[in-house]
Amino acid sequence: MISFVLKILQALVLKLATTGTFHWLLPTLLKLDKYLEDKLGIDIIKQDRKFKEVYPVISERIQLLEKEVIRLKKQSVKDRYRKNVL
Repeated sequence: MISFVLKILQALVLKLATTGTFHWLLPTLLKLDKYLEDKLGIDIIKQDRKFKEVYPVISERIQLLEKEVIRLKKQSVKDRYRKNVL
């Protein structure tokens, strides 16, 4: 049960650290990563770097797709606004 919770926390912190959404939270995340690495042997941020090193093309593609999704969401919001105004 504890390992399951740790895996969920690991995925959450990894996603937050890699998306840049919570850039203001980065110092806290780095401290948390260091604590988890020292106490529990879980290294979150370096695992993401390893993924980018092993699969650079996939990593670039994921980033491009994330940017495209953000653009499409903004466009969708604008379209909904236009329909409501007209």
